[in-house]
Amino acid sequence: MSRTLSWKTLGRYAALSLAGSAALAAATLAQAASKTYTLDADFDLGVLDGVNHTAPNNNQLQLNTVGTTFPVMWVANAGEDTVSKFDTTNNVELARYRTWFGPDGQAGSRGIHGAYSGPAPSRTAVDIQGNAYVLNRFFENKRPVLIKILAEGFIDRNGNGVMDTSVGSTPLNMADLNGNDQIDDNEITDERIAWAAEVGSQNGLGRALCIGTDGNLWVGMYNELTYYKVNAANGSQIAGPISTNPTAGNPSAGAWSPYGCLVDASGTLWSASLGSLLGKITNTASNTGPYGVSSFNSGNFNYGIALGNGRVYTGGEMYTFNPATNTFSPTGFTVGGYGLVVDGGGNIVSGYGDVQKVSSAGVVQWTAPLQPGSAGFAVGVQVDSNNDVWQMGFDANGRMQKYRGTDGAPLGVFPVGRDPYTYSDAAGFAARNVTNNTGTWTVTFDAGAAGTPWGKVNWNDIVPAGGSVQVSVRMADSIANLPLQAYAPVSKNVQFPGNGRFIQIQTRLNANTAGTSPVLLDLSVNSLVTACDVDADGDVDSADITLIRAGFGQTPAANDPRDANADGKITVVDTRTCATRCTRPSCAQ
Repeated sequence: MSRTLSWKTLGRYAALSLAGSAALAAATLAQAASKTYTLDADFDLGVLDGVNHTAPNNNQLQLNTVGTTFPVMWVANAGEDTVSKFDTTNNVELARYRTWFGPDGQAGSRGIHGAYSGPAPSRTAVDIQGNAYVLNRFFENKRPVLIKILAEGFIDRNGNGVMDTSVGSTPLNMADLNGNDQIDDNEITDERIAWAAEVGSQNGLGRALCIGTDGNLWVGMYNELTYYKVNAANGSQIAGPISTNPTAGNPSAGAWSPYGCLVDASGTLWSASLGSLLGKITNTASNTGPYGVSSFNSGNFNYGIALGNGRVYTGGEMYTFNPATNTFSPTGFTVGGYGLVVDGGGNIVSGYGDVQKVSSAGVVQWTAPLQPGSAGFAVGVQVDSNNDVWQMGFDANGRMQKYRGTDGAPLGVFPVGRDPYTYSDAAGFAARNVTNNTGTWTVTFDAGAAGTPWGKVNWNDIVPAGGSVQVSVRMADSIANLPLQAYAPVSKNVQFPGNGRFIQIQTRLNANTAGTSPVLLDLSVNSLVTACDVDADGDVDSADITLIRAGFGQTPAANDPRDANADGKITVVDTRTCATRCTRPSCAQ
């Protein structure tokens, strides 16, 4: 996915000079903790994820021109009702979570089964924060079940103050304690699982799951021929059922059965159907509609779906759809495939035996055979954060094979759970590069003292129309506890509450729908100014010095900001001390 700057940076704003002081105890005062990030070396102190300061745009951050995603993939194991969280850089399973009761012997468990019976999770989706959503299809005349798994933080359901969660390939047990055959909140044992919610009707058969531009979820019912919009925060239903039968005035080839979906940057949902129809729903950012429903007949079987290069790609008989002309054409593949994906450079990858990469122009880039020790058949294909390719082996042994993205060289076969059936947006690639064109820079600053009160974050940026720069923070007294805290958004140079030795700042750059990137020029953070900030406006300037002078001879109360040296008096020494701590040049007001 190409992201380009449509203008040049004509200059850099001067970073604020941050100085001040913070009260560390009742009778001791110290200089405020502060840091300004503005040069390449400063930005390199943090983690750049989908952003860069590459020449000629040095000493600033902008979105990458080649898309990337999280170094984590979420693989639905259909035959055992679990999902694997897999590290695609180190090639290891980080955790496994239950999507239904288990293991065998736990109340409500369906035990080990095939991929087309029981809960049978298959569709996964990953939002731009890295949270994962897993959809149990359910082949038992039951309502499909949707689950959210947190990328960071946890819900302390048992109140023990620690995160109880799976590590490695063994998920925590979960039982149906009240026998109602549904997952209740108090039955969830893994505290990374935020919620479980039933969606649609009985026997709806959930076979489509994707994330909209507003971060909420769209869930498709194959048997019901409907979609539902679901709140990503709590699993509640926002809208639906929305029939796939085309609405008046829209192109119509008939209603379709949802079989995988993705949402583009304009908020249009595109849906495969396990037939010849390609479905389309517009206005998905709205919670109330109206939703425009259309369908188009390629005359060719489709299975998986991918977006990129301004096109819709369908697996099965490998066709591409041009939304500008409502026409279909071949993609250029010489091998068959079910799942498919578009990588960061706009190439398309697919294959259920041999795996193949084809350019956006339909030129074959490379073809690679199944690796020794892999399954003989694959339904899912994914691209990871390095643009390497993963192919899901569809068998009871649960194996995935990895290929180097540049040339298809084999990189190994790795285990997950039984019957991996993932061919949706399992690494969040489409969510981060198509639905929401985004990247982040995350940096941690050490104030040097526990319980440090924080004050303001300020930054300078250049933002194109329709784009944005969003900054969020979280604080803790140890680095290990930072991931357990939730980020809170902050505004430019506006004081926010919070304490902790460490502050972690996440800056998110969001391109507009044309792919134009915003630019972060610099960012500054400072702890809360207390001493010398007499008027409590978050800085130290001439107004504060004047107020201190007016108090000469008075006896200050404890922690009075006028008593800068904490000697129990307000004197000229305090004005001199505060003059050295001014946050404005020459202590200007």
